[in-house]
Amino acid sequence: MNDVDETRLIGMLRRVIRDCGKLYQQCGKWMVRRYPTMIEGRVEDFPALMDDLHRGLLVKVYVTIVRADDRWTGPEKKVAAAMIEHLWGQQFHGSQLREAATGLFQQADQLSWEALVAPFVRYAPLADSKAQVETIVMRLANLVAKCDGQTMPEESIALHTLQREIDAALRPADPASTLAKLSSPIGTNSSHSGASAHAYQQAQATSPGDTAATPAIDRDERLRAAMCELELLVGLGNVKTRVKSFTNFLKLQQQRRGKGLSTMPISLHMTFVGNPGTGKTTVARIVGQILGALGTLPTGHVVETDRSGLVAEYAGQTATKTNKLCDSAIGGVLFIDEAYSLIDASGDDAYGREAIQTLLKRMEDDRDKFAVILAGYGDEMATMIRSNPGLSSRINTTIEFDDYTPAEMGRIFEAMSVSNDYALPAAARHRLLVGLNQLFTQRDRHFGNGRLVRNAFEDSVRRLADRIADVTELSDDLLTTLTAGDISVPGLTPAKLDTIVAATHELRMECEGCERRIRVRPESLGARVRCGKCDFIQTASWAEIES
Repeated sequence: MNDVDETRLIGMLRRVIRDCGKLYQQCGKWMVRRYPTMIEGRVEDFPALMDDLHRGLLVKVYVTIVRADDRWTGPEKKVAAAMIEHLWGQQFHGSQLREAATGLFQQADQLSWEALVAPFVRYAPLADSKAQVETIVMRLANLVAKCDGQTMPEESIALHTLQREIDAALRPADPASTLAKLSSPIGTNSSHSGASAHAYQQAQATSPGDTAATPAIDRDERLRAAMCELELLVGLGNVKTRVKSFTNFLKLQQQRRGKGLSTMPISLHMTFVGNPGTGKTTVARIVGQILGALGTLPTGHVVETDRSGLVAEYAGQTATKTNKLCDSAIGGVLFIDEAYSLIDASGDDAYGREAIQTLLKRMEDDRDKFAVILAGYGDEMATMIRSNPGLSSRINTTIEFDDYTPAEMGRIFEAMSVSNDYALPAAARHRLLVGLNQLFTQRDRHFGNGRLVRNAFEDSVRRLADRIADVTELSDDLLTTLTAGDISVPGLTPAKLDTIVAATHELRMECEGCERRIRVRPESLGARVRCGKCDFIQTASWAEIES
């Protein structure tokens, strides 16, 4: 490798290192600003912890690849020097560099992938950044492997193994176990790094409802942020209307109470009904933020669970388990997904009945102290509410979540792409849109909606990673552009997608100027188009498919 190539590679390496730090730091600050009540442990320690974790991730990736072929080449030493300069802000050479690198190797042995990416698994608001974490890891790993001008067979094996391991760490079978696995991240010269790592390791010992360490947040600003987050959600027009109406009602009661006027009894309990992946959990978190911002509830934190969190394994223990879960939600929201599973169709489920009866008592006794949101399929939830007078009398708000349209799912995919620094050209948009439309027209009650989109995005990023794995010269375009060939839609083979794309169909969208339906060419997706009727110009991000 000549000096020019080496300089270019070191420059690319430094950009990846900076991207890693920027991602972790921005996510840390965003969680503190937008979701402080979700953070387990001392809120003020969280940004420093995220900074520590990104350093540990860099070390782990570097050491994993360098160790693969049992050599430490000159270019690999220069990569180590660049990384150490980022970690400690110092430049090392010769014996100093070797000593510092030895420390990196020792540190790497103490770090686990699960611990280093734990926040992105533990905290749902960070889940959309998983693909970006994976991309940064693989970009860095590929650069390290190719820094000496060639990728050895042992390094190729290490790259594929690393991709499997980081994927498993970001998408574990048991997300709740990630905190217990957290290791101390690599130390820095910062005096607070050890404290922040310790705080994160001890996070499970701190109740989410304990706000003693949470900084005071202006309630009006918090409410504006929650309403803005609601408004920015793709689709869900009916949901937004209902949540806004619910918020207005709560504000009215507050205003009347402030003037000494009579107020109506408020039931905070509600049901969310709809298919999987329609945003029920996300909206529940926003509702929690709204209740906390209004002061209707002290914190507004959300405790998420399902039948397994309420029902015990042995007789007589369910009531205790359910009460403990309700205690943890005091001051906030208890969100129970697939709540209908608590009632067995045969009527012989004694454990489920015990959980329901315990929950009903707490919903009545503590109706002003926490809110219960029951979520699940519409038919099953309606049957559950009708079959239990106690539930129907305590829940008078039901919000229906419709399936996302193909265009709405396209916008969700685009949002994921933008937040993870991926470009989506017209051909990729078209291929994705027709694939999503095919699944939408054949959907049943198990249609994945947002989850389907997330899987499609992650699969597409993996296909991109496979496509460029053996490319020596990695340009920014190669690293950030999802081509049509990269697009993957779960449930459709590439051959099937090819057939659908080639089939006769038209793309149409509504003109914002004259409200007429106008035709859109596939190559115009993502670009600005002019209406032939009124000359209004708008962006044709997505469209509807007509056969």
